[in-house]
Amino acid sequence: MLPLGLALTPVLTAALALAPFEPSPTPTTSEPTPPAPAATVSVVPASVPVGGAPVTVAAVCADGTAKAVVKSDAFAGGGAFNGAPKLTLKTSAEAKAGKYAVNLLCDGTAVSASTSLLITQATTPSPTPTSPAPTSPAPNPTPSGPPQTGGGSTSVSGPFLLGGVLLIGTGAAAGTFALRRRRQGGA
Repeated sequence: MLPLGLALTPVLTAALALAPFEPSPTPTTSEPTPPAPAATVSVVPASVPVGGAPVTVAAVCADGTAKAVVKSDAFAGGGAFNGAPKLTLKTSAEAKAGKYAVNLLCDGTAVSASTSLLITQATTPSPTPTSPAPTSPAPNPTPSGPPQTGGGSTSVSGPFLLGGVLLIGTGAAAGTFALRRRRQGGA
C-alpha cells in the first residue's frame, strides 16, 4: 500500500494543471489618508493690559501661510504672514478692556480659524505698607512723671528693713567703742 501523500500527488498535480491559478483576492486595508491639517490660530499671551501690548500670533493653514492674514478689532490693523508661521503684532492703544475675536484668513478672504484675545484693565500696583520712620529722642529730653528707678524687685520692707537698720546701728556702735578703747589704751 502506498502512503496517502504519494497516492494523492498525481491527483493534485492534475487538478492544478487543469485549473488556472488565480490567487484569491486578499482584502487590502489601506491606511486612510489623514485629512489636511485644519487651520489653527493662537495668540500668546492670551491676555494683555490696555494701552498697546505686543502679542505673537501663530497660524497653520492647509495650503501654507503665503496668503494668510490675521484680523481683529484688538489690533490697529491686520497682519500678513507672508509664509511665516508666526507674526508679532501690537494691540491698539485705543482698544478698551474686553474679549476680542482674532480671525485667521488662510486665503486672505474667508475666516479659516479664530481664537480670542482678552484685554484687561491696567492694574495700578498697590502701595506697599511702609513702617513709620523711627523717631529719635529729643537732644535734651525733658523728664515727665515720677523718676523711673526700677520695678522695686530689690527693695526690702517690713521685718527685714528693721533688722538691717539694727545691724548697721550695732556695727557703728561697736566700731566707735573699739576706737575709743584703742585711743585710751595707747595714749
